[in-house]
Amino acid sequence: MPIRRVFFDYQRPGLPAAVDYLVERFGRPDGLDLAGVVLAVPTSRAQRRLLELLVVRADVDRTPLCPPQIVTVGALPELLYPPQRPFANDLTQRLAWIDALRSSPSAVVEQVIPNLPAADDLAAWLALGAMLARLHRELASENIDFNAVAKADEHYAGFRESKRWAALAQLQQRYLAVLDGLDLWDLQTARHEAIARDECTTEHPILLLGTVDLNRQQRLMLDKVAEHVTALVFAPENLADRFDEYGCLVPERWAEAHVDLDDAWLFEADDPAAQAGVVGQWLAGLERRYSAEQITIGVPDRAAADLVPQLEQLLTACGVPARYGVGMPVAQSSPYRFLAAVMEYLNDGSFSALGALVRHPAVTDWLAERGVADDWLDRLDAYQGKHLPARLDVGWVKQAAPSEGPRSHGQASSSTHAENGHGTSLRGPTNRPGDSGPPDAVVAELSSAVEQLLCPLAGKCSLDAWGAPVMGLLAAVFGRRPLDRRREPDRSVLIACEMIRDAARENADIPRRLADEVTGPMPASEAIRIVLEQVDAARLSAAPQRGAIEMLGWLDLPLDDAPALIVTGFNEGSVPDSANADMFLPNQLRRALGVMDNDRRYARDAYALSVLAASRERLALVIGRRTGASDPLAPSRLLFACDDETTARRAHRFFDEPPSGHKLVLPGMLQAGRQETAIPVPRPQPLSHPVSSMRVTEFRDYLACPYRYYLRHQLGLDVLADKAMELDGAGFGSLAHEVLQDFAQSPAAQSTDAEEIEAYLGATLDRIADEQFGAFPMPAVRVQVEQLRWRLRAFARWQAGWAAEGWRIERAEVGPEPGKAALIVDGQPMALRGRIDRIDTNDRTGERVVFDYKTSESGKSPEKTHRKNSEWIDLQLPLYRRLLDAMGMAGPVKLGYILLPKDTAKIGAAMAEWTDDDLASADATAAEVVRNVRAERFWPPASPPPAFSEDLAAICQDGQYGAEPAEDEGDNA
Repeated sequence: MPIRRVFFDYQRPGLPAAVDYLVERFGRPDGLDLAGVVLAVPTSRAQRRLLELLVVRADVDRTPLCPPQIVTVGALPELLYPPQRPFANDLTQRLAWIDALRSSPSAVVEQVIPNLPAADDLAAWLALGAMLARLHRELASENIDFNAVAKADEHYAGFRESKRWAALAQLQQRYLAVLDGLDLWDLQTARHEAIARDECTTEHPILLLGTVDLNRQQRLMLDKVAEHVTALVFAPENLADRFDEYGCLVPERWAEAHVDLDDAWLFEADDPAAQAGVVGQWLAGLERRYSAEQITIGVPDRAAADLVPQLEQLLTACGVPARYGVGMPVAQSSPYRFLAAVMEYLNDGSFSALGALVRHPAVTDWLAERGVADDWLDRLDAYQGKHLPARLDVGWVKQAAPSEGPRSHGQASSSTHAENGHGTSLRGPTNRPGDSGPPDAVVAELSSAVEQLLCPLAGKCSLDAWGAPVMGLLAAVFGRRPLDRRREPDRSVLIACEMIRDAARENADIPRRLADEVTGPMPASEAIRIVLEQVDAARLSAAPQRGAIEMLGWLDLPLDDAPALIVTGFNEGSVPDSANADMFLPNQLRRALGVMDNDRRYARDAYALSVLAASRERLALVIGRRTGASDPLAPSRLLFACDDETTARRAHRFFDEPPSGHKLVLPGMLQAGRQETAIPVPRPQPLSHPVSSMRVTEFRDYLACPYRYYLRHQLGLDVLADKAMELDGAGFGSLAHEVLQDFAQSPAAQSTDAEEIEAYLGATLDRIADEQFGAFPMPAVRVQVEQLRWRLRAFARWQAGWAAEGWRIERAEVGPEPGKAALIVDGQPMALRGRIDRIDTNDRTGERVVFDYKTSESGKSPEKTHRKNSEWIDLQLPLYRRLLDAMGMAGPVKLGYILLPKDTAKIGAAMAEWTDDDLASADATAAEVVRNVRAERFWPPASPPPAFSEDLAAICQDGQYGAEPAEDEGDNA
């Protein structure tokens, strides 16, 4: 007896129609008794929603309800046969595949995987096991073994992989033998055996609700109980030829079907933020005719990462509750991220891994409870910024000598903590780590505290034995206070911990013989990696929220019953989904084998769109033009499943016309047509004391942007971060300056022998680099030290020739006594501060020259760095004349740079050729800057922002709301 098909016109949503059918078929005067009925639906969301509708219907009809057994179609087969053996869990299956690989002849394995991982690279072996397990699972669900694929050339003329698949078939047999020896089966083998042995049976009515894509195993099992099966097909009966005897789609018929869409339903948007704006406009256009429960926002899975945050931000700002039904990936949860940080730290002990671990909010709280200095993050970042260690050498840290002592433990840090493993500190002008020497004591204390926390994870043991220490670690960090399951983020923390616990418990069920032979004793980092991989694909479903708009994935939409629906991310690659790159099963082979291919995916999504178009009172489809990373997007080809005229019209619209603007009109904080951010850039506040002195380098910053000058020099904001993997321009220059300062004060400074100078510079560089970076610097730092050595070698040749011409270094790294140098403006002095890199005198001619070292890549001349279009943009060299006057060195003086660029041919002196009139105009510009600073004219921020001002970009909101990009000024000198 064939399966019975019942068609429901999809002019109305499918689940309410199914409820009506159940009431009509199973309703009795004394109630609705569905206790013996099995209902199979495509998704778990449909499972929950169907039960809700049944309860509501029973309540409306005031009739008792005995609910049915509602399952997803993937779980239906296990209701049709009695398993003869326990099922192997996923990890056991992966280990069995690894065992099969390792125990098979090399000639067989090389046909499949020519280069196997190293024997001790467990992560790579587990990845191989997972790959083969996925391949086995997908083909077995279609009742196909690897040997059948090896013979695919009988049906597929282009097939050239028979030898490879024959080798895979041998591996598969060995894999099954491994499980057989453990008296276990995997799910697909159990189903295959149930079909082969004719063990499928049931006495219960089975209803398939909208299950339009069943695999071959499911169909064969349903054939065995066909007399009990009814397929409820949500489509008009005149489309019956588009469905097979199981109520599943016939791909060939849907490939040529038109989807009836109104162009008024289609909206275009440039990027994810613009798509969110379209959603806001569309919601506003509903004019409260629908409640939140009657509205759904569709978000295809492949677009969710870009779109969901934008949608949540917009709806929250507008006071519209929303719930992402798919849920947050467990990989984004705090416990998962904590264990991932622990794993990285245990793996390599790198300084960056330590920084990521201690920045985790839960670890930060744990450290605070143990009395670690309040300012540890500032100190850690300062240490990293100065020393750039690849890993922490605690012995070296303790030997480093601070110049002024550490900051007090009671001084609070203004650092921001970031769970992504990197943080930035904007700090005020007092007690800067750069002024207090290496923060050795606190860094050592921090490292010691982390080692104490992770002490239970030392050594190696079997996988099952790691469960208790890992859970103990989670308890130590997250169990310091009671967690309330009713509130976020406690709820997510608890659920994530429970998932991790369940995975650890599952690992305890791994057959000991298999674990011993495949994994053996392992470090905690590998055990944590395995646990995290087991929960990686899981999601933390959002808590129910009354009055919230649901955001659902694409596959949930056909059986959703909300009358108003807007689908975002309606682009090719998301809808329809497609998979073309597969090292084992390319699309043509899939088609030949009857495995899920792009034709079936297209049919599934064309049907889904047809259902949505027919069953919704209000529908909108939003097509993006760019991803969040600015990659271009194409509209879904389902939009072109129409007649030729409509295809041409839509193609012209999507590919020729720019997207129209969308003004957002919603109650709440977000207003339509705003041109500026709702978070204003903070205005300068009156200074507590008038500015009485300035560094000569400050003038450049004021000329570039008065507001950024105020932030940096009057508020004293500075940046500390642990992102650096190499010396930045300032760090590289500081290293060069320190070496050259030492040289200038040495006897070698008077030498005319290039080799002698080079030897001294090289030895000094080695000593200073060792003192600053220790034995374990970042790899890039080692390279940079050698790059500087190469520049110093060329400098030695220039210096020897310069000295031979009668020039000697008179003074180096000098400046006037505090308060001695001043710029008189409007009769009032503005004290000047600064240090001159080098002052040279020629004993033969009596000339004097002031030099500033420049290590920038390009080696720009003083003219290019100080003036632009005849306007002064920097006053450092001209103001050095005032410092010389205060040092008793008045008189004619030349100004210039000693350039140390990457092009060693350009290394040497570059003199400024300014006239007296030029220098007079520089003095006038400096006087105007002083007047403006005294008047506290620090507003507005320069737009576009000056080059190399990224540190303050967040405060100035650079690049937001149409702000112009920064000008390209070339290298930072």
